[in-house]
Amino acid sequence: MALATWWHGDYLPPLPKIMNFHASLSDDAALLAQMAHLSVEEVQTRLLQAHRPYIAWLDDVPVAYGWVATQTAHVGELDLTITLPVRTRYLWDFATLPAWRGRGIYPRLLQAILTAEADDKEQFWIIAAPENHASSAGIAKAGFRSVAHLSFQREGQPRLIPIEDESRVSAAEALLRVPRLEANAVVTPCWCCAIDANKTGKTLTDISCWTELAAEDLTLGTCDCGKR
Repeated sequence: MALATWWHGDYLPPLPKIMNFHASLSDDAALLAQMAHLSVEEVQTRLLQAHRPYIAWLDDVPVAYGWVATQTAHVGELDLTITLPVRTRYLWDFATLPAWRGRGIYPRLLQAILTAEADDKEQFWIIAAPENHASSAGIAKAGFRSVAHLSFQREGQPRLIPIEDESRVSAAEALLRVPRLEANAVVTPCWCCAIDANKTGKTLTDISCWTELAAEDLTLGTCDCGKR
């Protein structure tokens, strides 16, 4: 998985305007529940936990949504709950409704959130699954910088594989409390199969796609599961 970040003062790439697009905070639990296929109770629980929902609109039609964690965040893929510093935000659970995909809504929603929240916030973090190419592309278009990959060592521990910028990698380590990969360590090439193995109680050595890969060769990994 790719971990990306945007820090206050970073460049926001200009995006072509979409007519009648706007995005704003919402407290409409019923609408959010309908869009995200959640119960109203789940939405209300998120609101009580200080998660901030944004909805993107075209005219008066809701077309996408996303959540901003302000105090704590749960990274389900790592089964990890993180405490956010006061001036840090974690962006999660974004989706564009099927009828509106492919129009560039997602990066514009991300930028709208950055613009709305950035006055007194320093760091914004977001994670994208490697198989979700559309999400990764939208995150990059919005101006987020990729900082590290998240993968698993053979023994099952999550690790950060740095991409660039030592200061941001160190900030990611501190935020997630996940250390970077040791030199010459071996990681699984397929995040999806590692997650599946952990969910079913298997060890990573049981997954069929395992390949002996050093961290520097992570992007060369192949898998016959069809997810990567």
